[in-house]
Amino acid sequence: MTKRCVVVGGGLPGIVASLTLAKQGHSVHLLEAASALGGLLRSYEADGLEFDYGTHFANKTGIAALDALLFSGYEAEWREFPVLRAGNFCNGRLNESSDNPDLSTFGRETHDRCLAELLAAAGWQSPPSPETSRDFLVAEYGSTLVDSFFDPVFQKFTGVNTEVLHHQAHILFNLKRFAVLDPAATAELKKSPRYDSKISFHHRDHFHGHKPCFYPATGGIGRWIEQLAEKLRLTNVNVITESNIQAVRLGQGRVDSLVTGSGVIEVDELFWCIAPAVFGKLAGLHLDSHKPPLRSTVLVGLAADRPFLSDCHYITVFDPAYRSFRITLYDTFRGDPTAAHAASVEFMMDPLEVDSVDWTMVAETELRSMGLMAADASVRSRHTQTVANGFPVQTATAVRCLEKHSAAVRAFTNVHLLGRGSGEGWFLTDLVRQAYHCVNGVP
Repeated sequence: MTKRCVVVGGGLPGIVASLTLAKQGHSVHLLEAASALGGLLRSYEADGLEFDYGTHFANKTGIAALDALLFSGYEAEWREFPVLRAGNFCNGRLNESSDNPDLSTFGRETHDRCLAELLAAAGWQSPPSPETSRDFLVAEYGSTLVDSFFDPVFQKFTGVNTEVLHHQAHILFNLKRFAVLDPAATAELKKSPRYDSKISFHHRDHFHGHKPCFYPATGGIGRWIEQLAEKLRLTNVNVITESNIQAVRLGQGRVDSLVTGSGVIEVDELFWCIAPAVFGKLAGLHLDSHKPPLRSTVLVGLAADRPFLSDCHYITVFDPAYRSFRITLYDTFRGDPTAAHAASVEFMMDPLEVDSVDWTMVAETELRSMGLMAADASVRSRHTQTVANGFPVQTATAVRCLEKHSAAVRAFTNVHLLGRGSGEGWFLTDLVRQAYHCVNGVP
């Protein structure tokens, strides 16, 4: 039976939900508040070059029908990378072999203390779940590593420490494993499941579970959204950007319709891909008003007259002495020796800091200091893009509040929560799978 389906939120989960519903024969409206689909999975042009809103690449999901939905028809427009070369910068040392921090950068004494505590840690004995990130991390890794690494790194990235964050916040930054000792000792330690989950290989080549990644052969990751937008058009999804939802009309435990700036849209099934608190406000529900701390992102794009001095695709900067968060080196994605050499540097900060300094100069200075730019290399162009209040900090209070909001919204029988606002995941591939499974479960 054909249903009137409305999808709110035009990020990748919302796009996947819309395409799947349309292929099932339903009538679909996709509403997006911004002027374009994709959320931060977009690109922009500056000085004739393409830059992305952060480090983004595509992964196959392992579900054949979903992968066909995402990639079919455009196979020739993608480059495949069997192994994504990710590095990190920690305690003044550039590590191009792995994205996992190496405890040896802390010096022998701290390394040995961290290692002894990590090996002796009993781990969190659940249930119940830990109250804070610190409770969990101390139980898993020991207090020295929390004090010397986790707290200063989280303070830099999120503006708060482990006493405030949710106990799974470290997963957002892939901070689960650390390199210790030497490769031979690591190989022995990783034979134990207890230590394997906390100790990393020293080099990515020693790990054999890599999943291939994909990046458009031309342009930036926004090319993917352009491909999917064309598929939405061909499946007759009614895409409405710059959509202004004014109210959610309720009735008998269901959502009856949405009132928008351009009229009323009747609803049989509603797929809500943005914050459930927004639904509550528009529907007149009395939900807790807690708002999570927000971080703004400044992206600096640089073009140089010669290649950057690393073959990594991206580098995460854990060092608290540096302001940069992550560096994307586009030469390694695009592989065009005739193209200008481009990189983007992300900074995460309190919104009040956005205009405090010249971030282009900070980016250039830090790239040179990390050894990623030759001393005599010249920057030919530089620019900034700001994403204001774009990163909600995953505090323990914010997560508990999200759980309450999600439960209140799910009480309506024809509402389905997708995306990060569902509280069921954070990584994009997982959220895409969730959206696909949810839509296929709709009767």
